[in-house]
Amino acid sequence: MLNPDARSLYTGAVTPPPGYIFDQAIATTYSLDPATLLSLPTHIALAERPSATPVDPIRLLESLRRLSDRFTVYIDHTGIKLPSGSNILFGLLEQMVIPVKAPRGGVFHPKIWVLRFIQPDLDKPALIRLLILSRNITYDRSWDISLQLEGQPGGRYIAANRPLGELLQSLPSFSMQRVSKTRRLQAEQLAEEVRKTEWELPEGFEEVSFHVLGMDNWSWSPSSDRMAVISPFVTDEALSWLSDQTEELTAFISRPDELNKLSNESLKLTKKWLTLDEAAETEDGEEPDQRDTVGLHAKVYVVEKGWWTSIFLGSANATGAALLHRSNIEILAELKGKKSKVGNIEKLLGEDGLGQVLTEYIRSKDIQQPDEEKVRAQKVLEAARSLLADAELKLDCKKDNGAWLLTLISPRRIKLPGISQLYAWPITVKEERAVDILDLCKSKIAELGRYATESVTGLIAFEIVTTIKNMSLLVVLNLPVIGLPEDRDDAIFKLVLNNKEGFLRYILLLLSEYSGGFISDGFQFGRGKGPMSWADNFSGETPILEELARAFSRSPDKLADVRAVMNRLKRDQTTTSVVPPEFLQLWAVFETALSEVGK
Repeated sequence: MLNPDARSLYTGAVTPPPGYIFDQAIATTYSLDPATLLSLPTHIALAERPSATPVDPIRLLESLRRLSDRFTVYIDHTGIKLPSGSNILFGLLEQMVIPVKAPRGGVFHPKIWVLRFIQPDLDKPALIRLLILSRNITYDRSWDISLQLEGQPGGRYIAANRPLGELLQSLPSFSMQRVSKTRRLQAEQLAEEVRKTEWELPEGFEEVSFHVLGMDNWSWSPSSDRMAVISPFVTDEALSWLSDQTEELTAFISRPDELNKLSNESLKLTKKWLTLDEAAETEDGEEPDQRDTVGLHAKVYVVEKGWWTSIFLGSANATGAALLHRSNIEILAELKGKKSKVGNIEKLLGEDGLGQVLTEYIRSKDIQQPDEEKVRAQKVLEAARSLLADAELKLDCKKDNGAWLLTLISPRRIKLPGISQLYAWPITVKEERAVDILDLCKSKIAELGRYATESVTGLIAFEIVTTIKNMSLLVVLNLPVIGLPEDRDDAIFKLVLNNKEGFLRYILLLLSEYSGGFISDGFQFGRGKGPMSWADNFSGETPILEELARAFSRSPDKLADVRAVMNRLKRDQTTTSVVPPEFLQLWAVFETALSEVGK
């Protein structure tokens, strides 16, 4: 039923099936690490598996250029994490990441991916891949769960898909900023196709349906004979409600610290309380990275009713905000099958299921009480984060002595009770550039300093410091930018292609077949003891003439990409040093040939 030894990776989930290419995608998440998001378009565009080594910035640049208009991430407006390092390419994520807010005042919490793949040379329907997850778009190493379904849109609407389609179509309306027409149309198109897609189900299951909480009048009631729950977070009121939905609450799996908070009365609702084995939580007991989240994070409800077993999985924790008050936006997918084919709760908890990684929870008689001051400080910080995210801040850019003066502007005074310091800086630069902007609360304006064109971004990091125990909280907000430099993307482009070798690699990347192959991670611009001259690349190890000729005869659109690069470089005379005269002469021949064939 649920096998802890079966692992899946984001990179595998977004890889096109054989014969298909990526067309577009929408993802939703509660939290996001920009560094994680930066690696995913590279994998999609170039079919490369990220390794432990830093990702080639030239490949990142090209993948973002190819996918930024077709890949959209909707995220809770307080959910962007501070990445572990700065990167000027983070600025190119601005348009892809859309901050949204749950209409009922809770958090935007669904984790889904809808990917559309096509066969460009065949007149066949697109392939839709749906991922229902408990994982956010981060580097967390927690125990999560995912469901992957695929299918092709047909000619009729499927009632079970309606809640999912309505969620997708509504996403732009949750945005705190203006959403472009292109992305609104994308949401409408994918919603329409999802409504008509018949999914291929996992073996043994006969039905799939979707439950969206926190929108309109959609409801969820897991009425059952028996139920087992997996949820990292749990509250007394939600546990009582779940107990009322079933004749027998057979087992509950959660985190020890969460179970320690439950009342003694709640602990009587089931006799089987379980947690992840300590070694399983941290992958054989290894020390977790400071920025990682480890331990249980999956959300699953297994219910038995008559001859049937249903598995509900997705984003909804066993909390009041998710299940009772429906203030959060959540999603659960329901897989239904006969117990004889898909198993039951005993199989879930057995040694062939999760039993091998579970241990019995026994409440200690001397539970350490939480530090009240620390809890109060955390609440103050989270309240301040919400106030900042709701403040409708904007970033103003003005040219100043060859640089750009960045200024935060608030339409009204912001009150941040209990906050002693407030720092801010663009995530494209190091944290050392942070400045204290607490005056923003009084004057509605605060200068961040002067920055180079390529560093300008609306992705602004904030460190909020409270007067209580000097605790702090980090958050990144994606702010609207007034006066974004028109040549910002060109400046990033120039910085990445900062020499002739970089230019050559980028041109070859445009001309290659994008499935790996010609340019490998180990590609070197040199041989023997000394560097290879650029002219050697026309006839030596890098046959750029042959690549241009092949593209002209087989894929002229690739030469249009090269033309766009040349036009971009021509706009800034200081970048012409990266383009050698030999290439300019060669390219002039192809420009003439393209004109003669009307390209």
